[in-house]
Amino acid sequence: MGSAAPKLPPFPPGPGSGFALKPKAEANAEAAVDQLAEAARLAEAGNAFGAREILARLNYRLPAAPAAGTPLLRSAFYFKEALRVALSSSGEAAPPTPTPYDVVLKLGAYKSLSEVSPVLQFAHLTTVQAVLDELGGTAAGCVHVVDLDIGMGEQWASLMQELAQRNRHHQAQASSLRVTALVSTYSHAPLELQLVHENLAGFAHDLGVPFHFAAYNVDTLDPAELLALANPNEAVAVHLPVGAAHAAAMPGVLRLAKRLGARVVVAVDRGGDRPELPFAAHLFQAFQSCVSLLESIDAVNTDSETASRIERFLVQPAVEQRVAGRHRAAVDNNKAMMPWRTVLASAGFVPVPASSFAEAQAESLLKKVPLMGFRVEKRAGALCLYWQRGELVSVSAWRC
Repeated sequence: MGSAAPKLPPFPPGPGSGFALKPKAEANAEAAVDQLAEAARLAEAGNAFGAREILARLNYRLPAAPAAGTPLLRSAFYFKEALRVALSSSGEAAPPTPTPYDVVLKLGAYKSLSEVSPVLQFAHLTTVQAVLDELGGTAAGCVHVVDLDIGMGEQWASLMQELAQRNRHHQAQASSLRVTALVSTYSHAPLELQLVHENLAGFAHDLGVPFHFAAYNVDTLDPAELLALANPNEAVAVHLPVGAAHAAAMPGVLRLAKRLGARVVVAVDRGGDRPELPFAAHLFQAFQSCVSLLESIDAVNTDSETASRIERFLVQPAVEQRVAGRHRAAVDNNKAMMPWRTVLASAGFVPVPASSFAEAQAESLLKKVPLMGFRVEKRAGALCLYWQRGELVSVSAWRC
């Protein structure tokens, strides 16, 4: 009973598609996932009314509190809500403006996730190492990172440390760091960006690394603004999240990367995003990844308050972006999107295999995690982090 997989006729089977359920929760969880699958299938067929009816009935099977219940039931809650928003008359709901207290809680959620799971540390460490592998030997006086996934900005602390060490050994030409964050109003409030800037600037000051930070709204960005500030003495790297939530902006970002003369594009795929699949199948792939992430967080006995904060400020917004992005594409094009790797290749980028040092660093990180179940795997040149059989995040480098 405990190892049986839920029956999901609308979804194609895939590796790691089974979920181990607690006996008492199994029947309710299987029914909830079946209903979510049916709603996604109706949405894919264009029957929004029928899908909304099923989502309304699904309220009775899911926990009243989002962070209550098994990882599978909590994931179903987040995807139910995301699908409901995507099917609303406006297509998406305008998020409420976060209060300063919300920003503090979100910062706390990032810190908590870093403490209970290696997901963020793996993504950040592997990204920075990919940048160093490509730019480490450059003689440029400035490293310029164009970051479309700035988060709280802590991923660039280790890059600053590397530049500080380089400056101590090559005093004739001090290296500096310039970070340009491309964000949306949905992902970052002005106060968040201010705190990101202050934290990075303070760290750079302590290390003695010249630092400059700027942020632009990616939804209204005029590429000419960035190109006008381009410096031929800069070594440019682009930090790019991939998948359904970012698919619409990706071709334009890659064109901008080429015009800026980027040495490397680091693509970060959180959760095996497969936007090339039909809508319902894509939703299930994302659902699987969410379940794996929540299972890994629960496995370290994370207290309910901490888990609730992580899910409210990090997990649920990511699910909403992923579902809304894929649904918009389905409505606009009535077909699946190209795989993100194909988009990169068609734009003239080729994958760069992860270095053995990057792989060793990732393995070393997992040895510090007091929990069995995480593993690193090199696949198609990318470094991937798994929990059990579920892929959590993969990082790959691409060179033009």
